[in-house]
Amino acid sequence: MMIQTIREAIASINMKDSVKIADWRLVEHDISRQERYYVAGRAEQARTVDDLSYSLTVYVDSVQSDTKFRGDATISLQPSLSAAECASKIRRAVVAASKSHNSWFALPEPSAPKVVLPVSGFEALSPADQVEVARVAFFSAATQFEGSARINALELFITREKRRLLNSRGIDYPSVVWRGYSEFVVEADSPTGTVELFDDIEFSEPDPARLASTIATRLAQVRDRARAVPMPQLRDLPLILRGKEAEEAFAWFYGNSRTETIYSKSSAFEVGKSVQGGAPSNATGVVGSSSAAGATTALVLEPLDLWAEPVIEGLPSSTAFDPDGFALERTEVIQGGILKTLTGSIRHADWLGVARKGAFPLFSVSPGSMRLEEMHTAPYLEPVMFSDFRLDPVTGDFGAEIRLAYYFDGKNVIPVSGGSISGSLGALSTTMRRSVETEVASHSRCPIALMLTGVTITGSA
Repeated sequence: MMIQTIREAIASINMKDSVKIADWRLVEHDISRQERYYVAGRAEQARTVDDLSYSLTVYVDSVQSDTKFRGDATISLQPSLSAAECASKIRRAVVAASKSHNSWFALPEPSAPKVVLPVSGFEALSPADQVEVARVAFFSAATQFEGSARINALELFITREKRRLLNSRGIDYPSVVWRGYSEFVVEADSPTGTVELFDDIEFSEPDPARLASTIATRLAQVRDRARAVPMPQLRDLPLILRGKEAEEAFAWFYGNSRTETIYSKSSAFEVGKSVQGGAPSNATGVVGSSSAAGATTALVLEPLDLWAEPVIEGLPSSTAFDPDGFALERTEVIQGGILKTLTGSIRHADWLGVARKGAFPLFSVSPGSMRLEEMHTAPYLEPVMFSDFRLDPVTGDFGAEIRLAYYFDGKNVIPVSGGSISGSLGALSTTMRRSVETEVASHSRCPIALMLTGVTITGSA
């Protein structure tokens, strides 16, 4: 009913008002969410949230000196609005859109999906079982750490969203999205008091193994954090990034390959050129050497391969269409370290004069040539928890203070804390090594580890 009210308001505005709506895009979000809050394993709060809302974008065209422009504005609409209130809000959006004069672009026309979204395993479970399967996975993982580490608090959200995307060109795409999310705090006792680590995870499948592994990993790490020693001063040591920080490093290459960043000139990448500092891309080869803890190690060029992905099983951002309604299909972005294809918003693709590929929510990176156990054979520093890891999306400069890392001195693996790291992906990309092993992360499937040589490491002791 609300969709019809919005359509009628748009038709009325175009009939009566001087400023016309040239095109529009409407997204209906029908959300049902279960929320659970646990403290030390006890259920403290349970509630259910139902929400229905609409997001409308209106486009207003204008012509100046024989050049066509298009402005747009987006508003939220609630089903409780009357027809008059709905029309009033849309009119204000039309005024705002009329004051924007961007280069013109066309909305996508209807087309068949190019990928099939997998049906989530949550669909076959009752609401009670949807929560229970996740809860059991999380807390069963904690039993093996009794006496050494524990879950302090855990929040769990299971959301089913019915989404419907429509536009004025005839698009009408319904979809169902399952989004699980949990954030949690784990803790352990140290000689100086309780220490804590925080983490979170998004998921779209009731995957007990993945959920339990996430908790178990952090429980083991907080146990090690409780006995960590101050990080010594270290020099010329390879740095191994894991998990979310490794994904964020790969995401820097993906982000700088998007139409938005190329158009705004915030990215220095160019189609047909290397994204790895001009290094050759046809083969893996030795490009230098580095001394680490007295050992000389060859620096091996490992060309990067990266794809834009519409669907990765287990990730709730998977979708067959981008936010504009453009049909997505798996696209190779970087091949052998060379930028091949730009992906991103269709308007920026039009403005750049390149083929439309769409704005993808996910990406993947090919496996590297080095197994994780090989990365662990020579001295290294492997941070696994930072106070605040920051990576500049433009320059690739990064830095962070370390809460927990593992230092291998050639004989022993020592949990350490304190100190910091800093470096630049732009400068280090020619010698970065990827692990053979890959895993599903937050927004990608990528190598679980990234080894960087030349990072500045500052100790705390």
